[in-house]
Amino acid sequence: MKSNGRVSKVFVNFLRFVVVILVVLVLLFIIKWRMNHLFTMMTPEERKDTTITEEIRSSKEQIGQISSAAKDASEKTTLLKIETTDPDSVAKRLKEVGLINDATAFSNKAKRSGMARYITAGSYEIPEGASPETILKILTENGLQKATRTITIEIPEGANDEMIADVIMKEDLVADRATFLQMIRDAGAVPKIKPGGYQIHAPLTATELLNILMSQSEQENPAPQGEQPAQPAQQ
Repeated sequence: MKSNGRVSKVFVNFLRFVVVILVVLVLLFIIKWRMNHLFTMMTPEERKDTTITEEIRSSKEQIGQISSAAKDASEKTTLLKIETTDPDSVAKRLKEVGLINDATAFSNKAKRSGMARYITAGSYEIPEGASPETILKILTENGLQKATRTITIEIPEGANDEMIADVIMKEDLVADRATFLQMIRDAGAVPKIKPGGYQIHAPLTATELLNILMSQSEQENPAPQGEQPAQPAQQ
């Protein structure tokens, strides 16, 4: 009996020990949970999310400002107002505003290329650092668009060089009548330009126009049968 009583006492003591351990563990769990809760209250997720969102927004704004500044720098232009289409005056104005260095070279380029006659008065945004070729293209773009056309001119029967020049000037195909008239005479073109209609695709240079008038007439008026075209002299 005494033995059974001792066993029972040991068992009860063991159960008490287990219960104490369990209570301690529960208390530790509760304490840990409360600490985590308090820590979470001190640094809420909403606050974290707001901070991250603000940082992202700030970064985007900074990137946008940098991009805008770079874009403005790359697209910086000079406002140029052209009141006269004279190439010498235009070149002088371009040099005054610092867009070109050599006014004479620009004017000569415009004249030699035949682009001078297409310079149009108006206001233009010229990109800083643009080449003379680019500037000339901007100044003549509107004029070229207006001049781009296909017309039919009629060379009358028995027309001489004066009459041919008048027909060409009437359609505004060349800039200077006297120069074109001299070109006709220098090329001996009158006999080669046959009467009739000629389809012209403008704009084109005076040399191109004269070549069309001479070559088109030769194609439409082949040599009669039995006659051979003149052969070039042997060197």
